Amino acid sequence: MTCTPLFRSPENRGSAETKTNGKTYNLWYRSVFSRFGLRIVSGSGGNDGGSTVMERTSFAFGKSNRVRPRGKRQWQLANIELRTPIVQATLGDCDGPRLAAEVSRAGALGCLSVHDIRETVLRRRLARIRARTARPVLISFTYQWHRDSVPMTCLEAGFRHFQVFWWNGPRFCRLIRQSGGTIFWQVGSDDQAREALDCGADILVAQGTEAGGPVRSPYPLRELIARLRDRTGDRVPIVAGGGLANAEDVAEVLSWGASAAMLGTRFLLSEESQAERRCKSRLLRADSQQLVLDPRMIGDWPCAPRRRLVTARDEDKSALFAGSGLSRISDLLPAAEIVRRLTPPA
Repeated sequence: MTCTPLFRSPENRGSAETKTNGKTYNLWYRSVFSRFGLRIVSGSGGNDGGSTVMERTSFAFGKSNRVRPRGKRQWQLANIELRTPIVQATLGDCDGPRLAAEVSRAGALGCLSVHDIRETVLRRRLARIRARTARPVLISFTYQWHRDSVPMTCLEAGFRHFQVFWWNGPRFCRLIRQSGGTIFWQVGSDDQAREALDCGADILVAQGTEAGGPVRSPYPLRELIARLRDRTGDRVPIVAGGGLANAEDVAEVLSWGASAAMLGTRFLLSEESQAERRCKSRLLRADSQQLVLDPRMIGDWPCAPRRRLVTARDEDKSALFAGSGLSRISDLLPAAEIVRRLTPPA
């Protein structure tokens, strides 16, 4: 069976060619497909713009699966099919079901933070998401001491994609994998990546030093992506974030070798985020020079400095966390419009 190609090669991409099954393909096609875990297996496409069948390579889930676009551009992230290579970062108590659902409805991957919550409250929040969308949503476990009943509640509600961190990943990975879930593990160095992969992570979330909120990386994002690719090659998808604010930033991290881009501050400054209106206004009036990487060990977040806005009352809360891309954000928008604007051109 054949299907329409996911991408069409622009004329300025050059004319270098290769042959597959006796057919000629532009090398740009192959480089883009390989970045997202795809390879050409048959067809009469390539430079003549015909039909092509693509196959997802083994890094995604241990076996190949056909990818069939449905008239729109599709991006494959492990076993998750997206319409745009955008992932919303965890925002603590500022994200919420409405934001997570609207980001996913727009074709990206929304995220709901789960932090020290009762199962009854969690079920209601998950139900609010499902009332808005059936698309995949990432559940981020940010608390140190979650009971096993917390991820089980999410699994029973039909959620299968989870983000973990160094303090809770080793404990949750086995439970999630045994239940058929996908594990996103946030890392800030190649040593942290090794631990994540040893524990069974499916996707690495690369957080550069430019990120807002808690930062546990000594490397700028571009260097971190390069270090992770040196360690993993193309076999592990990498979602990269830290200081990103617009479509140009997204395109840039994809060119560095990331599989998708993760943004937090841009979605914090959305209409749907639960940050206080006054905090949003303060961030929109501020610029990146007014941010500080605060090393104090306060609150219940594990030891990590936090990039936040400096205020007269020295407030330290997630509604004032922001990354170095803050200066490039000037408006408060609906989440769906943010996703549309962040999507790099075809």
